[in-house]
Amino acid sequence: MTSLVRPLLEEELGEADGIYRRAFGTFLSLPDPLSFDGDAQVLKCRWTADPDAAVALLSDGALAGSNFVTRWGSVGLFGPLTVDPPRQGRGLAHPLVEAALRLLEAPQVAFRGLFTFAGSPKHVALYQRFGYWPASLAAMMSRPVTGGAGTPEGVEFLSRLSPDEQAEALSACRELTDSVFSGLDVMGEILSVGEQETGETVFVRDGSRLSGLAVCQTGAGSEAGSGRAAVKFAAVRSGSGGGQRLGRLLNAVEAWAASAGASVVVAGTGSGRVGAWETLRAAGYRPYLQGLTMHRERHPGYDREDVFVLDDWR
Repeated sequence: MTSLVRPLLEEELGEADGIYRRAFGTFLSLPDPLSFDGDAQVLKCRWTADPDAAVALLSDGALAGSNFVTRWGSVGLFGPLTVDPPRQGRGLAHPLVEAALRLLEAPQVAFRGLFTFAGSPKHVALYQRFGYWPASLAAMMSRPVTGGAGTPEGVEFLSRLSPDEQAEALSACRELTDSVFSGLDVMGEILSVGEQETGETVFVRDGSRLSGLAVCQTGAGSEAGSGRAAVKFAAVRSGSGGGQRLGRLLNAVEAWAASAGASVVVAGTGSGRVGAWETLRAAGYRPYLQGLTMHRERHPGYDREDVFVLDDWR
């Protein structure tokens, strides 16, 4: 058996998507593994956002798996990593991890993490081989969209701002995320959602000051899929009143989700961010999927009680 890891090509996205769905659908014992993720297009969205961050694994000349890297400034993630089920158990995931780590070698990447299945010793052991360590429980939560309340006061949507206002808002976003973790920057997520027209970036302000942002997706062809509004990343300023600020941001996201025709809002956080977790629960969000975050070299990252961040590392 010969294997090769190289950049994933655009013409391979359809085949890679099939492997992705078969791998996760089989692991979750779905009657039809290819139905996994519905009409969402996670791989296409991520490849379009950054083709250089996608790697393909070829085994005996055939596409056998893929992996994707996400760079949020000083924070580097990888996944979803998938290997076609008939080829699993042969060590083919190892070169996909190694390729991702090479892509995350840039000096500005200070914190590296990933999301995996908490109940799978095989997955946890694989990533421990590469210096990752179990850090905290990660919960993906959801709640129905009730709608009808309208957009709360002090809420803005990036797509509705003038070019000058957009530039000011994006600069404020960088300042806010940097205050959460030095160098954390989700500008790529914000721009990708706008360019691909897969969602919206929602802002809340206290007076003229940006107090929170949420990068959201919805609809067929997005990472969320039809009927779902998914929060990819959200943050509000830390300190006193952080829970109230996050509650306002969640109300703003729900107002946008209702206007976009979504029936469910999805958001996640880590168990170390107690305030964020409790705010989600108080707002009516309930876990539907729980996983495990793993941090390389046991770096604490930003999973702290004073951090009000929602994110999806899957």
